[in-house]
Amino acid sequence: MFRVKAQYYEFASPEKMGLHHDIPTITFRGAFGYALAQVIARDGCIPGLKSQVQLYRRIFMPENDGTKESRNRDLARPFVLRGFYSRPDRRSFLLQILLFGIAADYGAFFDRVVEVMSYMGMGNKRRICHFEKLNSVEYDIPELTPSEDLEVSFLTPCAKLKQNKKLYEDRVPFHVLMPRLIDRLLELDNLYGDGSFQEKWDTIGMKQKSRQVESRVECGGVFRAKRTSGRTGQEMFLSGFVGKMHYQGDFLPFLEPLRYLPFVNIGRFNVFGCGWCVIRFLDNSLQQKGEL
Repeated sequence: MFRVKAQYYEFASPEKMGLHHDIPTITFRGAFGYALAQVIARDGCIPGLKSQVQLYRRIFMPENDGTKESRNRDLARPFVLRGFYSRPDRRSFLLQILLFGIAADYGAFFDRVVEVMSYMGMGNKRRICHFEKLNSVEYDIPELTPSEDLEVSFLTPCAKLKQNKKLYEDRVPFHVLMPRLIDRLLELDNLYGDGSFQEKWDTIGMKQKSRQVESRVECGGVFRAKRTSGRTGQEMFLSGFVGKMHYQGDFLPFLEPLRYLPFVNIGRFNVFGCGWCVIRFLDNSLQQKGEL
């Protein structure tokens, strides 16, 4: 079983938090990366922690040295950040950090990083925040009971979602969704799990069969967004599909990877809180009654 653990924190500020207007979790991911580097640098100065710092770098800041099977220089990170405002006046934010594989054993390390984030300052005005750890839970990933109709609601944009060099921003066809999900899960499991997905799954067969599933946009379309780092000035384009997709077909070959879709996200900026989605299989009786 590929491990998935969630840690929940709430950030609070006496004033409105100056987070990204469209995707507030993006601001937290920027601060998280900076705080992560600070914690690793501090530990590197402590005698006897050299091997531990090397471990942190390998797990949380991995780069492809040419020995890993990945198309990207930066390898998949074993975490995803997502969340939402917990007050209507936007003075508090509930942050969830999802940890995958061996990263689930480093909850205390993430607590330290989050603490550094809080007093380092958040948003465009670097507001110092109070933070509180609310909970920590390791998920028992549920089995799925399929029907012939699957609905996936994409809550945040699937930024830079590509298949065969073609960019998909206005929709997420199933023959794009499934290959990207499979590739992401294989990389995460090979880097941080036990590699059993590679052994168990007929990945080529699943990718080919995904073309047999019909896809249509239920609602939504292209969501335009970008982010400029306040520390580096780097501009990041985050446009992608936001809305609801309806898929119809035989989903039995895809149930195992689909179980993990709501947790790992898809798209180039999944660790930034993009690609966050909710899935559900529809009851055929509801469709017949016209109650979709």
